[in-house]
Amino acid sequence: MPGEASGIFLKEDKVGPVELATISFGQRFEVTPIQMAKMVATIANKGEEVNPRLVKAIIDSETNEKTDIPVEDGEQVISKDTAEKVFDMMTSVVEEGTGKNAQVAGYTIGGKTGTSEDGVNTNKYVTSFVGIGGKDEPDIAIIIILYNPVGEGGHQGGAVAAPIASQILGEVLPYITQKSINENELVEMPELTGLSIKEAKEILTNVELDFEIDGESADGIIQDQLPKKGIKVSKGTKVILYTKEE
Repeated sequence: MPGEASGIFLKEDKVGPVELATISFGQRFEVTPIQMAKMVATIANKGEEVNPRLVKAIIDSETNEKTDIPVEDGEQVISKDTAEKVFDMMTSVVEEGTGKNAQVAGYTIGGKTGTSEDGVNTNKYVTSFVGIGGKDEPDIAIIIILYNPVGEGGHQGGAVAAPIASQILGEVLPYITQKSINENELVEMPELTGLSIKEAKEILTNVELDFEIDGESADGIIQDQLPKKGIKVSKGTKVILYTKEE
């Protein structure tokens, strides 16, 4: 991209056993956020390189003529088999690993959390989550980066970056997927926070939505929900209800 910095990576003939091991967990090289997003998009694209664009379309201000700028696919840089295996690993990270907080009800999310030191002995960190998600096939790539987070959540990627990805994806994915779904099969998420599980269950049943409880009590008060109020989702979507003891 114009103005983008180059990545810093070892030449292949300089990679020995030690370098190969450290590269595998994210050390000895540097990449830009756009390069990282491009990498996971390529994995989602079955190993065929995806070239990002800054401009989606150009519209002539006088004639209103619209010229779309297509997404250009590149070469097959990862084998399809390897890409599918890595994608499966990424989904397991979100389903049962450090990226659990990136889950979005009704969608398949794959990702990887990151926590890196910002310099030597600075006690500062760069926290991140990079992921891909969609209904049946990945539709979007996302990267969240927080520089030196100091809140109660600490500085681990799974604790502070993944929840942000979940919130963004929870609002973006329904918008993307609803375009291919019959309007009659969509329902608008109701407001459930502050209600009891019994009250929420009755509301969700009436609009043909499923749910699961994530919290301290199956009989508590709902503190939060995914997807959020007002988002259109397909019937049968599983809503996550976060509860707390009364």
